Amino acid sequence: MKASPFFGAGFAIFLLGGCATATTNYFPPTGLITPTNELVIGEPFEDVWDRMVKNLSADFFVINNIEKASRLMNVSFSANNPEGYIDCGRSQRTFTGLQGEQVYEYPSASSSRYTTVNKQGVAYNVFRTTKLEGRTNVYVAPEGEKTRIRVNTRYVLNIEVKGYTLAGQFAGTENVSWAFNTKEVFEKPEPELQVTVKCVATGALETKILQAAKAGG
Repeated sequence: MKASPFFGAGFAIFLLGGCATATTNYFPPTGLITPTNELVIGEPFEDVWDRMVKNLSADFFVINNIEKASRLMNVSFSANNPEGYIDCGRSQRTFTGLQGEQVYEYPSASSSRYTTVNKQGVAYNVFRTTKLEGRTNVYVAPEGEKTRIRVNTRYVLNIEVKGYTLAGQFAGTENVSWAFNTKEVFEKPEPELQVTVKCVATGALETKILQAAKAGG
């Protein structure tokens, strides 16, 4: 039997009786890719810069700083569907109790709900909410009659986990954050599960920003 990585022995355990067990399997991202984060466009710098500012401000980005002389702009974003922009593999949880077996499988970057047990074998319901935030540095520079764009994002996956007894009594909460950059592989050992959680950027965000530099993008 493997306990939840989020709630340990200190968690409140006023619960219904009965024997319950839970197991957790983790499947890391497969076919890890290196996101494309650079593009050269055959247009003058002024045209590309103005287009990017216009297109990014019309999207879900917030433009924090613009320094045209330094060729840099910084934008931030947030998303309630982190799995659209990062891949943290998949989690599979199995809970067996008085009502039989229940299997929960979901992208590890996504919000989820499941039933599990603590170290004492006491069952509880978990509500796991994820939100992705980040800041992106965008470098836009002239190269003759062409323009080079390079983007690098600092991703922050915020995870809030709340537990409730099967009778609906609040049992506790925990908040964690996982952070990594565009071309990094985030790794976090989970000793209780005997696995290492991994997260990578899918490249979707970088593509969206680079697309903003293109005519008709």
